[in-house]
Amino acid sequence: MKSKFYSFTFLQFIIFFLSLVTDWYIPLILCLFLITIFMMLDKLGQGIILRETIALHSVFVCLVMPVAGYLFFGGNNALSRLWVKAMPVSQSIYFGYALPAISGFVLTLCWPMSDKNITDKGDFIKRKLTEAKIGLQTQKYSGIYLMTIGTIMFTISAYLPAAFQFVSILLYFAAFAGFLYVYYTPKFRLKIFFLLFFSFIILVNAISSGMFTVVAYMGLTLFSFFFLGHEIRFWKKVLIFFAGISFLIVLQLAKPEYRKITWKENYSGDKASLLLNLMEKQVSNLNWNSVDAFFPIYVRANQGFNVALVMKRIPKVRDYDYGSQLSISFASAWIPRLFWPNKPEAGGKFNMEFYTGYKIKGWSTNIGPLGEAYGSFGTTGGIIFMVFLGFLIRRAYLMIFIVSNRIPLIIFWIPVIFYQVTYSAETDTLQIVNSLIKSAFFIWMLYKLVPKLFGR
Repeated sequence: MKSKFYSFTFLQFIIFFLSLVTDWYIPLILCLFLITIFMMLDKLGQGIILRETIALHSVFVCLVMPVAGYLFFGGNNALSRLWVKAMPVSQSIYFGYALPAISGFVLTLCWPMSDKNITDKGDFIKRKLTEAKIGLQTQKYSGIYLMTIGTIMFTISAYLPAAFQFVSILLYFAAFAGFLYVYYTPKFRLKIFFLLFFSFIILVNAISSGMFTVVAYMGLTLFSFFFLGHEIRFWKKVLIFFAGISFLIVLQLAKPEYRKITWKENYSGDKASLLLNLMEKQVSNLNWNSVDAFFPIYVRANQGFNVALVMKRIPKVRDYDYGSQLSISFASAWIPRLFWPNKPEAGGKFNMEFYTGYKIKGWSTNIGPLGEAYGSFGTTGGIIFMVFLGFLIRRAYLMIFIVSNRIPLIIFWIPVIFYQVTYSAETDTLQIVNSLIKSAFFIWMLYKLVPKLFGR
């Protein structure tokens, strides 16, 4: 088992090395993408696949989608010309930076965990689950309390002062830890009812608001927990993977029209039926032989386009800032807004203007850590930064398992701590550091105030 895992690491290292010394961009990207998928599927049922999920998302939006841009949606494509979505820098310039940066990030992020015999798979996880279940036997209703409080706080969060909204959101995220509490509590009456009812609330809210981020990405962080300890044939894992990917693709294709109808046309009918009808329409009308049918997916998932905008502007129009903005982001993650009222906020408005020169209004996008790294340090420095960022996330992840030796129930809080890191390739470094620090501090406060929630 261990030799197989180290084989993946060896292959990732080879790809990282070749990305630095060759221009075999597309073959290396394809290999990295397939290796990451295989790592995820191989680990499913044996461990927690959080790091592999972060890696796969980063590879897909920063490498695979830009490949589609260069091969199918270049300047010769009518849709790309109409919507100005062709990659704004050459293939060699973009992949000469992005491929080694992302492959280095994946290498350090997914580096095997063997510190003090701690790992996120195999016998260690089985032992932690057993210990956690024992802790839940005396805290049978803790999960219900967390789910209830989290749902209430989410409902009223919009009416709270700005200073308290983040706390309310963290309490809402805590409901997903409660979900896992209920799922793993032995001999819990009406377990299925409570799990389905909470899932129904989350789904209804997503359909009502047209925002599916929590459903998609929190679902990804919870995904592997449902399969832990179950022996699953590899072909079944492949079917599960492609079924999930197919659903997300169809949802992304239907989402723009759904939001147009529900947001701009004041639709008052059954939104669930509307969404299902639009998804069915996409499946039945999708022309699989035309690449243009996948243009909405390309636009939505191509994070490399924003990174390329940074590379087009810097250093031609503005010089590298050599980490000055990133330093402010790291500092602001540690200092409460109470003591720094004008500190930066996570989000794309500032970054898009600062790094690309474009002002955005009425919609949201960002340059991601990959764009920040290039805008700060250029190609070589940006690669080093992404390697360091992968190590940083891995270290934070490792700390959870070190703490689990004293508090086994902490493993059920992994989705709370790392939810916003799951899709971090589309956000920014501030959100990564901010979410890790604040969620960890929030859980520490809960532990001090209500230790019974953690089986103490």
